[in-house]
Parts: sequence; C-alpha cells; structure tokens
Amino acid sequence: MGDPYGFTQTPLAQHTPSYPLLVTTQMSRDRSVDQLILMSDGRYLSSTTSSMTLRLVSYNADAQSLAFVRFPFEWQDAGVIVGGPPYILALPVLAYSSYAYSR
Repeated sequence: MGDPYGFTQTPLAQHTPSYPLLVTTQMSRDRSVDQLILMSDGRYLSSTTSSMTLRLVSYNADAQSLAFVRFPFEWQDAGVIVGGPPYILALPVLAYSSYAYSR
C-alpha cells in the first residue's frame, strides 16, 4: 500500500525492500516508548501489514559466542499471525591476537 506515512525507504544490501527499525537493549525506557510510538504513528504495523521479520543479534561474553536469529511472521486473511521457521546461526568469537600470533 505504499510507504508508511512520513517515511522513505533506505535500501539495504541483500535485504528485500523494507523499513527497518532498530531497537537495542541499551535504550532507555523513554526511548523504547518513543520507538513504540514511532511504530504506531508511522504505521509500521497497520491493517495493511502482511508480513514482518524480526532479526536479533546477540553477544554472550561468558560463552564467547555471537548469535543471529531471524523470525519471519505473516498475517493471514483471517487475521491469524503465523510464524515461519526461525533461522539461527551461532558463531564462536575468536580473539584476533591469539589467531594472528599463531600464524
């Protein structure tokens, strides 16, 4: 149905055309509320929304690992939200210094 009100699309390499919204764990409570208002006012989610993809990136210092998770969601005609299979990628964190000196 076109662009969300007051927004223009910024193309991202290797992504389908969309309107990404960044939310981090470092955001204050007030900033998080601002993001929710933005989603509502900008009509990120509206009666014309047909799909949404949630992407999460996480770093665990104790486990020395990175994780990337992608959850697709689709709205069916009856209003039911169906989640597709999640994509999960876990990567070990390698210290550059130990790798560089081992060569």
